[in-house]
Amino acid sequence: MQEYSCTVIKDNITYRSTLSGIRPLMNWLTSQPEILENSYVIDKVVGKASALLLTYGKAQKIHGLTMSKAGHEILERYGIEHSWDVMVDYIQNMDHTDMCPMEKKVINIDDPKEAYQTFLTVFTKKQ
Repeated sequence: MQEYSCTVIKDNITYRSTLSGIRPLMNWLTSQPEILENSYVIDKVVGKASALLLTYGKAQKIHGLTMSKAGHEILERYGIEHSWDVMVDYIQNMDHTDMCPMEKKVINIDDPKEAYQTFLTVFTKKQ
C-alpha cells in the first residue's frame, strides 16, 4: 500500500503526494496554486516551514500527524483552523541529529510570502 506524505482535499477531489518535506507544497504552489486555496490538508509533518507555505497557499483547514509548536503558532496567528496528533518542540532533520534545514531557513521569518520566496530560491538552485 502506498504511504502518502501529504493529502489535499478540495471540492471533493483528493490530491496526494509521496514526496517528503515541503516538496509537495512547493510543487503545488509553483504549478497549481489553486489546489491549496480553501482546501483541507492532511500532512505527515507540519512545522513552521509548512505552516507558512500552507498559509501562503490559503489552505482553510490543516491536520498534522506531527506538528511543531512554531507551526502551531503560525497557524494560530493567521487564524487557520488546525489540529494535530503529536505536538513537538521542533521538526528534526532526517537523521534526527539537528533541526530540519527548512525550519532553519524560516526561523526568523513570519511572513508567508517571504517564506515562499525563500523556498522558491532554494528549490530553483537544486534543479
